[in-house]
Amino acid sequence: MRLPTMPPQPTLLLLRTQARLQRLREDRGASTLEWVVITTLIIGIAIAAAAVMKDKVTEWLAKIP
Repeated sequence: MRLPTMPPQPTLLLLRTQARLQRLREDRGASTLEWVVITTLIIGIAIAAAAVMKDKVTEWLAKIP
């Protein structure tokens, strides 16, 4: 008794889908790293802006009699 075999089209579709999912998994790590770097830069810029504003306010407060 022979077992039925799958036609080549569904097999090819399954293999392509598995390959695409694997690429997406690999890209997800790179995308996460990009987001971490971008977030770090934005936080750094915000901290620098806060420091500049604090210095300006302190400077202006010193001028008030």
